[in-house]
This record gives sequence, C-alpha cells and structure tokens, in this order.
Amino acid sequence: MENYFQVRQLLNKISTLDFFSYKRIVLLVLLLAMIWFNYSGMGLHHVWNSPFDFKGADFTYFLVYKLGLNRLVLHSYTSAMFFDVLLIFSLIMALIWIKNKFFVIVSAVLMLIYHILLNAKMGYHAHHLFGFHFALFPFCFGAINALPAFYLSRYLACLTYFFAGFFKLYHKGWSVIGSFSEIFQNQHAAYFYFHPNSFLKHIGHFLNTYPAIGFMLYLSAMLLQLSFILGFFTRRFDKVLAFSILGFHLMDWYLMNLGVFMGMTVMMWLFLFKPQRNISTI
Repeated sequence: MENYFQVRQLLNKISTLDFFSYKRIVLLVLLLAMIWFNYSGMGLHHVWNSPFDFKGADFTYFLVYKLGLNRLVLHSYTSAMFFDVLLIFSLIMALIWIKNKFFVIVSAVLMLIYHILLNAKMGYHAHHLFGFHFALFPFCFGAINALPAFYLSRYLACLTYFFAGFFKLYHKGWSVIGSFSEIFQNQHAAYFYFHPNSFLKHIGHFLNTYPAIGFMLYLSAMLLQLSFILGFFTRRFDKVLAFSILGFHLMDWYLMNLGVFMGMTVMMWLFLFKPQRNISTI
C-alpha cells in the first residue's frame, strides 16, 4: 500500500510540471537521440551517397525535392556532416534559450528534413521518427496557438496508435496463433545464430513450444493500441495511455528488436501535461 501511494505521489508531481519543464525534457531527449543516431551510424553523413532514393507519397517529400534541399544537404560528405552538426547545435540553442521559439522552429524544420532525407537514403520509411515531430510541434507556438497545437499533437498520437491496432485487427494478424512466435524468430535470427545460449534464445524456444503465449502477447499489444481511441473522448485515462506507450515500446524494443524507443516514448508528455493548469505560463 505504501508503494502505491509513492507511485501516486510521483505521478501527481509529473502531472504538475509546467510547459517549459516538459519543453526542456523533450528537447533534451531529442538532443541525446540525435547524438546517439550520429554515433551509431544514422547521421546523414553516414548515408549521403547511398544508392537508394526513396520518395514518400506526401507533400513534405515533394517540397524538399522541389526546393532542391536533397541536392544541397546530400551534395557531399561535408555538407551532410554540416547539416547533422547544425541540427544538434539548434537543439542545444533551443535548450539554452528555452523561452525563445526561434531555435525550436529551426530544430523542428531541420528535424523534418533529416527525417525525409534519412528515409530517402535508407530506402524505406523510418516511421518511428514521427514521434519527435509530434512531441516538438506544440513548442513552435506562443500562448494563443500552443494549446490547439498541443491538442492536435495529442490527437495525432492517439490516431497513430489506434490505427496501428486497427490494421492488425483488419488484416487478421490475430487469426494465426503462431504468427507472433514466427515473427519473433525472424526478428532475432542473426542474434540467435551468434548467441545460441542467450536468455532471448530461451524465450524464442518457449514461444515455439507454447505459441498460444505469443498469441496472447500479440493480442494484448493490439488491444492496447486500440485503447487509444479513448483519448479522443476523455483525458481521464491519459496517465494510463502515457505509461502504456512506455511499456509497449520497452517490450517492442526487447521482444521485436525494434529500436524506436526514444522516438516514440518522448510523446508521453502529450498525455501527462495538464494544459488547463499551466498553459497560461507560456
């Protein structure tokens, strides 16, 4: 019981953080993520001369290519490196001048260009980076427009998770009991080869032996994603939805080998912030 009240106290403290506290947290997460991406080979200077040239079917790709930003940024290793450094620098400046929207807007634009060009040169859509855009979007506005921007980002996050669950339901991924167990084996095939005695390998063996357990995990994930429809009608369950994001992506990271943790969990603030208390302080 004592632990329960301690958790409740912590959640109440998180809920009463003001707009700029969340802004600092989001910017710091984005800064650390971009430093990590550049360290681990996801900077544009790592992929600038990739033979791939994927173009998404939306106006942001059209705009970037129409303006020639792809040729400008990816002209050479040096230009791509300069862009990566510029993005990190803009996030640092946004953190230092926390009440100045200029550097946040610059960071948001550069982050979008980074996302589009990374997709293009990797040859597929790195969809998890949209969490950065949703989380950063409300901070690009002043007091009058910040609240509508906040709610728009929150609704977009709810919509994204809901449709992730809906398409699992619609395409009947739940109809094959062994589907999760088989996907698990495919996701970790290389790891299992080099680490045949790992704990993860034992989990894979267990799921192969008892595919119904994997099916229950898949079904639970689908229902959790579908539950985000509640966010359209009430904020009563926002804390639950926030920590559902955390739990879902921790499990996704470990069980499905999908390293989208930082890009998605940063959206938790959209479900923890209480604008009716704090929006006037922007």
